[in-house]
Amino acid sequence: METFYKRVLVMILCGGKGERLYPLTRDRAKPSVPFAGSYRIIDFSLSNSLNSGFRKIALLTQYKSLSLERHILQGWSIFHPESNEYIISLPAQGRLSEHWYEGTADAVFQNIYTIQQENPDVILILSGDHVYRADYRQVLKFHLEKNAEAVVMAHTCPLEEASRFGVITVDDDFRIINFAEKPKKPTPLPWSSEQALISMGVYIFNTSVLVKALIKDARNSKSSHDFGKDVLPELIKQNRVYAFIYDDYWQDIGTIDAYWKANLDFLSANPPIKLNDPTWPIRTYKPQYPSSYFIGGVIQNCIIGSGCQIYGGRIKNSILSPGVVVEAEAEIEDSIIFEGTVVKKGARIKRTIIDKNVIIPEKFAVGFDQAKDLAYFKISPGGIRTIPKGWRLE
Repeated sequence: METFYKRVLVMILCGGKGERLYPLTRDRAKPSVPFAGSYRIIDFSLSNSLNSGFRKIALLTQYKSLSLERHILQGWSIFHPESNEYIISLPAQGRLSEHWYEGTADAVFQNIYTIQQENPDVILILSGDHVYRADYRQVLKFHLEKNAEAVVMAHTCPLEEASRFGVITVDDDFRIINFAEKPKKPTPLPWSSEQALISMGVYIFNTSVLVKALIKDARNSKSSHDFGKDVLPELIKQNRVYAFIYDDYWQDIGTIDAYWKANLDFLSANPPIKLNDPTWPIRTYKPQYPSSYFIGGVIQNCIIGSGCQIYGGRIKNSILSPGVVVEAEAEIEDSIIFEGTVVKKGARIKRTIIDKNVIIPEKFAVGFDQAKDLAYFKISPGGIRTIPKGWRLE
C-alpha cells in the first residue's frame, strides 16, 4: 500500500478567473486570496495533499498567477530536487494547442505529457479554491476496495442550494448512476428529500482510464471540456465510478458571501478546522512581522495576525491579517481586513472585506448606508461590502 501511495500524482486546478470573487481577484488568482488571517485558500488543498503523504503536486495555473507563484515560492519550496518530490506550476504551454486552458478537463489534457512522463498509477485532481480537511488516503483506500476506475468525493447539501454544483445520484453500493452539472431541479437523496449529493470537485482516476477519457473528450468539438459537464457523465456510462461520501466541513469559496461566511466560521470557539492541530498542520508562508502591539481598546472574538498595531477602538467578530493598523476610536465589526491596511481614527466598518494596503480615512463609515456605499464599493447579494486593493478616498 505504501508503494502505491508513492505512485500518486496530485494535480490542483488553479486557473479559474474567479469573477464572482471580484474585486478580491482583480489582481490575483482565486486560490491565492488570503484566508483566516494567515493563510491563502490554496494552502488547504496543498496541506491536505502533504499530510496525506502525497508529494508530487502539479498546480495548473493560468490567470493572474503571479501572487500564487510568489506564495508557492516563499512558503512551499520544501522539496529538494534530488528527492523526486515536488510542487511545480504548469501554465498553459501550447504543447497540444495554441489556446489557454478551456475547461477543467482541458487543463489536465494539455498536460498529458507530464502525466506520461510521471506514469503514476492514479491521479488525484483537486480544486484550489476549497476549504476543508481531508485525508485522501481514505479516498484511495475506498477506490481500491471498490475496484473503482474513478472516485468522486461527494458532500451532502440542502436541496435548494444543490443547483450550484454537480449533483450525483448513486445506487446502494455508492456507484454513480447519474451526474448532472448544475441542474435546475436537483435530484434529492433517497434517504432525505431535503438534501442532495453534490460533487466536491475532487477526483481520483486510474491513469489509463483518465487518459482515454481526456483524449475522447478532446476530439469532441461540441464539448466544453469540463469534468462535471462532459467527462464524468460520459465516463459513468461504461466505467466503474463511485462516490466517496465526505460529510465533514467543506466550503467552496465561489462568491463574496461564501468567502465572508467561511472566514467568520473560524471565529468560533470550536472552529470547523483546528488550525493549530499539530497532527494536521496547515502550512503557509509567514511574513516577517514582529508580534502584534495593543495599546488599548476592546477586542472580542477576533483573529489578529502578527505585526498588527492597535491603538484603541473596538474590534468585534473580525479577522485582521498581518500588519494592519487600527487607530483610536475606530470601530470594526463582522469584517475581514487584509495585510497592510490602515483604519484611521474614528472610522467605522461593518460587514466589510478590505483588501491589502487600503487607507480608511478618519471618521469614514462603511457598512451602514447602502446608497452611500454603492457610490464607492461593490455590495454582494448578502450585503457584504468589498473594498479593492490599494483603495484611497479621492
